[in-house]
Amino acid sequence: MNLKRWAIINHQFEGLHNYPDAQGEQKYLSHLHRHLFKITIWLEQFHDDRDIEYLDFLNWLKSICPSGDLKNTSCEQLAINFIDQVQKKYPDRQVKVRVMEDGENGSFIETQ
Repeated sequence: MNLKRWAIINHQFEGLHNYPDAQGEQKYLSHLHRHLFKITIWLEQFHDDRDIEYLDFLNWLKSICPSGDLKNTSCEQLAINFIDQVQKKYPDRQVKVRVMEDGENGSFIETQ
């Protein structure tokens, strides 16, 4: 049987950002505003005994999360940044990242 294994890690962090090019009804997004960013990372595992411990990964993830003013960083840019950092620490693994604003809307990016 050919199985693909994933560690799934969730975390959230507070940040301020803006979308300078916002237009029309969404113009208010051009101003700095707060979100609770909720992140989920799927990290490829290679065997059934958790080659990367969930809690170790979570503690590391907490240490790399941005805080405060994220300027005009989008959910997509945050996800790509997390993928880059995960791949530096854990090379040669597939990674999937979802970044949500307040658990409602966001981005999903995965490596191929």
